[in-house]
Amino acid sequence: MPNNLPTYKTDAFECPHCRVVSQQRWFDASYSDKVVNAIISHQFLEYRKGIQDYKQECIEKFLVVIKATFSREFNNYIPDSFAISTCESCGDIALWINQEIIYPRKSTIDPPNKDLEEGIKSLYLEAANIFKDSPKGATALLRLALQMLLKQIGKEGRNINSDIRELVTDGLSPKIQQALDLLRVVGNNAVHPGQINLDDNQEVALKLFHILNFIADELITKPKELEALYNDVVPESTRNHIAQTDG
Repeated sequence: MPNNLPTYKTDAFECPHCRVVSQQRWFDASYSDKVVNAIISHQFLEYRKGIQDYKQECIEKFLVVIKATFSREFNNYIPDSFAISTCESCGDIALWINQEIIYPRKSTIDPPNKDLEEGIKSLYLEAANIFKDSPKGATALLRLALQMLLKQIGKEGRNINSDIRELVTDGLSPKIQQALDLLRVVGNNAVHPGQINLDDNQEVALKLFHILNFIADELITKPKELEALYNDVVPESTRNHIAQTDG
């Protein structure tokens, strides 16, 4: 999964407004005097069209002075820590302070799987709200969400290791087992000291949201869709016969 998180001064990222990976226009203290001078020059260019020739020289001298003044003093009114990025796709802006995005506070994380229980969705959304400020806290919440997910599919939901072992005994797909183990192991490192550093790692936390939705899709959504399809296509009498045949 590519990393398209909003990143300071990058040319393109996934816009937190329209969620399109788009080019970004940047404005900060280093650009401010250039922008103001360009606007002034443009306005005077229009103004000078109606001025007599002998006054043009005065206007040109004024422009030289004012450009130098803005270049020297305008940055005093725009802190070096402040920046704005504008999305080329939707035109909305993001505000940055000290190279961190502070507006909007929306994340680019996908919503939780629709078939998850409401309590699990709530944990997922809480993790999404804090993952920028605390990747470790978000990961710990996702581990708890996984524990609740295992309970939703019929396991005890008390011990993740035991529940995964039971699923493996039941014939769990290796790819789903790998996803479960990945979320379990990284989640354990968030709760207990381990070898994975989660103190400042948004990328790892972001991938875990994707992993949790993948697990929910494989263990809940797909079986649910298959059951609905089976009931729609196969007549009830045939389903009863199949059930008797399969014992």
